[in-house]
Amino acid sequence: MKNLLILFSFFVIFEINAQVYLYPDSLRQALGKLEEKDQVLDLLRIGFYYAQENTDSALHYVNKAENFAIKYQDTLGEIITYRIKGVVYYESNRPDSTIWYYRKGRALAEIAGEELQLAHFDNNIGMYYWNKGLLTEALEHFYKAKKSYDLEESLYDKAMVSNNIGLIYQSLGDFDKALTFGKESHDLRRAILDSIDIMTSLGNLSYIYTELEEYEKSDSILFESLKISEALDYPIEESKSYSGLAANLERRGNYSEAENLYLEAIAISKGLVNQSHLMNRYAELANLYLKTGRFEEAARLADLSLKISDSLQIRSANASALMTFAMSKIALKDQEEGYKALEDYNKLTDSLFNAQKAASLSEMEVRYETEKKEQLIALQEADIAQQRSINRMQLFISGGGFILISLVGGLWYNRSRYRKQLEIQNLIAIEEKNRLKAVIEAEENERSRIARELHDGLGQSLTAAKIFVGNLGKKPGSDEEQKSKEKSMGLLSQSIQEVRQISHNLMPKKFEAQGLIQALEEMEELINKTQKVDFQLHIADLNIKIKKENQVHLYRIIQELVHNGLKHGDISKIDLSAKEIEDTLSINYRDDGIGLSEEKLANSTGIGYQNMKTRAGILGGSIQINKAEHGADIQILIPNSP
Repeated sequence: MKNLLILFSFFVIFEINAQVYLYPDSLRQALGKLEEKDQVLDLLRIGFYYAQENTDSALHYVNKAENFAIKYQDTLGEIITYRIKGVVYYESNRPDSTIWYYRKGRALAEIAGEELQLAHFDNNIGMYYWNKGLLTEALEHFYKAKKSYDLEESLYDKAMVSNNIGLIYQSLGDFDKALTFGKESHDLRRAILDSIDIMTSLGNLSYIYTELEEYEKSDSILFESLKISEALDYPIEESKSYSGLAANLERRGNYSEAENLYLEAIAISKGLVNQSHLMNRYAELANLYLKTGRFEEAARLADLSLKISDSLQIRSANASALMTFAMSKIALKDQEEGYKALEDYNKLTDSLFNAQKAASLSEMEVRYETEKKEQLIALQEADIAQQRSINRMQLFISGGGFILISLVGGLWYNRSRYRKQLEIQNLIAIEEKNRLKAVIEAEENERSRIARELHDGLGQSLTAAKIFVGNLGKKPGSDEEQKSKEKSMGLLSQSIQEVRQISHNLMPKKFEAQGLIQALEEMEELINKTQKVDFQLHIADLNIKIKKENQVHLYRIIQELVHNGLKHGDISKIDLSAKEIEDTLSINYRDDGIGLSEEKLANSTGIGYQNMKTRAGILGGSIQINKAEHGADIQILIPNSP
């Protein structure tokens, strides 16, 4: 897994023109000329400077700043103090204290109405979740921060959060989105002319191009980054640049030169305070050794990497080392320990990403776009209201020119209102376009999820099975032979089950063969087998004339309703009925759960509801929410025509 650390200097923007990179000596000299109440921000800058090098010194200055902020009732200074404390504890590998101060500071910023500080905290909290391996939670906070930063002038903030969102998409394997956000961040940092920021963006872009197999472009970017890091004597990025170049050589099959560069990166990382860099470098070289059959060295380095991640409480960010350790141990015939590590890996990856989280990613993207449009509309309406107030004041003041001003002001106002209405209509049209886009993106996310399931689940199970099968016949009749046989059969059975599950999630077997009615009957059968929910299907003698390719949309609408009820409704019974009324299919979904309201769903930006509305619209139909005393009562009306 790639390096997940982003320099926290991007997080600590005190004000637009703040001199964040001043050295502590000059700041300490400046302190002597200031009153206590004016020292808070400079004390915090000194504390931040020491965050990666000396925790005690950092806390000394931050605590002093906190005391002055409280003493002189400097609320903004107190808020920023909590943020810097979180950074210091993060750098000293104390995650519990980190998140405690972030949450405390965010709560105070919310009370004080400090929107920009709220955005900074959301960005920091996103980083905390990211390093815990909670990618969707991290992305949610990054999008919250981006929504606020989009309305600010600071290029630092805009570049920072775009960079972080891009890296989340890197972690999820969505390299097209990662490249979009990475380029956006890089262009902003080029405009700022800050070498450290530019260097970091170069490293991130190089990783994306590596994954896209554009190795020459990646190498070129890495050499540029390496040149900057050496000139600035910046070992963190120097280590990452060597690692990136090594990865490109490894991909091309040049293992010997790749090993040398990995060792160079490890040597540099050993001198860094933050051990997560060394953790990643060990994992990378361990994987190279696994590929080249050097299993003992691979297991040793993977174990070192895992010990560091355990000490930092971020094992979730080190899944690759766990897989390397498992495969190396199995290859060394330490099957018990290897198989246990493999099971740990499967549990870990299952907990980090699943289909629900894939859906929530799309939901966050749609929510961000929708809220951004709503924000713009609100600002435009505020402009209109303000202009009305100005017009009234002008009319009141200019008694002599009342008629002339009224005519001119009226014409101007009407023209302005017409223009604003056009803009609002355009925004509404864009939002409708985004809803359709959400359906397409949801399908793309589903493809990505299936690819991950095949690679991370099925692929790894088959790899492990291959190793066990390879041991068969070496010691006929022995306990080890029998154990290898049992393990390989178990893994193959597990793989078969995974293939069936993936296949069914893609499209029920009966849908492909016979159509919608048979697919719904299969859904009824599967749900009733759980003996937790009574699913009653009433579709006897139904004549469906809709083209089969369009029946898919109808099936997905019903599937979403059923899954939503099972997931959120606390239900014990589902009743699904369908009938034809004057060339219209009327499908009724009812359950006995907590129920749904028209208002709640109408205001929803959830990807599931938007998908259902869009799919129904594609079929020329609609979805209605009926009032019910208990549970949900939803009607789908679709023209029953070819």
